[in-house]
Amino acid sequence: MEWMLQVIDEIDDAIGALRLCSVGLAAEFGLVVAGCFGIGAICAAVAIGAEVSLICSAVIMLSLAATLKIQAIRRRVEPPLL
Repeated sequence: MEWMLQVIDEIDDAIGALRLCSVGLAAEFGLVVAGCFGIGAICAAVAIGAEVSLICSAVIMLSLAATLKIQAIRRRVEPPLL
């Protein structure tokens, strides 16, 4: 009886891991899509002749988001201190 519970627990763990992986993957794709839309919006603003201050603000926000994402990736990759 105990081995049946252990098998069910392992299956539940596998399903949970797959679910978390899919959520993380969807978030990464969402960041790429949002970045592409941001770059497209900046290019469109330049093309139609929007105010320079608005274009600069958009560029600063996009670069800040990219910097924060890069720092989050670096924190995840570094080994823990002993």
